[in-house]
Amino acid sequence: MKNILEFDSLDLSFDGRKILSSTYMECQQGELVGLLGRNGSGKSSLMKVVFGMLQADHKSVRINGVSMHGDYNQKRIIAYLPQDKLIPSYVSLRTAFRLLKVDVDEIISVVPEVKEFINLKSYELSGGSLRLIEALLILYSPAPFCILDEPFTGLMPVHIETLKNIITQCKVRKGIILSDHMHRHVTELSDRLYLLSNGKTYEVKDEERLVELGYLHSL
Repeated sequence: MKNILEFDSLDLSFDGRKILSSTYMECQQGELVGLLGRNGSGKSSLMKVVFGMLQADHKSVRINGVSMHGDYNQKRIIAYLPQDKLIPSYVSLRTAFRLLKVDVDEIISVVPEVKEFINLKSYELSGGSLRLIEALLILYSPAPFCILDEPFTGLMPVHIETLKNIITQCKVRKGIILSDHMHRHVTELSDRLYLLSNGKTYEVKDEERLVELGYLHSL
């Protein structure tokens, strides 16, 4: 049986302004679900609420229909790549691999150049190299679900294609939620697609729907 992650009834307000309301998404192991939305639409906030690092006014997060309460990520159910840096500047990559329980050799077998950086601290890497390694750490973590917020930021085109191939391979055994401002990559990789607009999520079947909802200009 494939595990299913669902969340809905996410309500979040900042200074009296409603950020999220009437949201619903589901993701099961073996698929990639894309999340699009304009800057400031609340995508990162939604991901942080689902992961458990941002307190919402109300939320319902369920695995296989069972509500998750408290610090459920102590069970390593969801791995999350934030939009900001994942690995603190003073932490070595080798330490990060150990803390996230990721096999260094497995990563090196997929992306051999990681071997050059493994004993460096994160501040010693270029932004693009660090972002690639951070994404790999999340994708190869033991968690059955991964949330990726802007994983392609700062990557060279060749590394974007490398990461896209790895994401496709990893979704065979994981459920992945992906958001990125490079929307073509998101739509290309997605099995299902949602748009977040005015605090609500809309399931999207084609680009015409993205035009209707105001995300894209006329085709």
